[in-house]
Amino acid sequence: MRESYLGQLLVASSTVTDSMYANGVCLIVHDDGNRVIGVMLNRPLEADSAALATIFGRTDSDPRTSSRSQVQTDMGDQGSAQSVPESNHSPMARSLHFGGPLSGPIVALHQLRDYAEAETGDGIYVAAQKHHLMDLIQDQDEPCRLIVGHLEWESEELAAEITHGCWHMLPASVKDVFSSADEMWSSVIRRATDTSLAKWIGLPDTNAVGELN
Repeated sequence: MRESYLGQLLVASSTVTDSMYANGVCLIVHDDGNRVIGVMLNRPLEADSAALATIFGRTDSDPRTSSRSQVQTDMGDQGSAQSVPESNHSPMARSLHFGGPLSGPIVALHQLRDYAEAETGDGIYVAAQKHHLMDLIQDQDEPCRLIVGHLEWESEELAAEITHGCWHMLPASVKDVFSSADEMWSSVIRRATDTSLAKWIGLPDTNAVGELN
């Protein structure tokens, strides 16, 4: 039986040119043995400075939200405009990301166990329930990324893409997942490539990759 992909980063090879995946970093958030789901981490969406709480259903009686704005993304068939709320803690607006072309619930990646429905990677939590998302938005002191959309593979399909060198795989860390989107790929591609090389030549673990330098 293969090892689970859950909690792994997929780092696009430097040879990938498709705009959807080029220089991309994807976190695997679900693996049931047959179906694998991931979200892109370094595809930020532009939101205005007043964003994020009626995406989950604003009401005028909700004191935590005040007005609406619109996030637009020109992704063709890969994405669509998202209605996004204005929050009292607008810095969270910078945390909205395009996760992939497949639609689904908005999810948050964060580090607070109390707001988690699942864990993917050590200390990296996933939330999709409205009350968890609202609480996370209000807590501007904790890193949090809201993800719109996702990627999905059959397990054999993803295995083939990895074998063909489309992706390098690396265990996810808090530092990597919440790093700057602009710098994320460049900061992990060397380690991810070394990990792949270590596996290809049969090193027992990635701690030995220092021998390759």
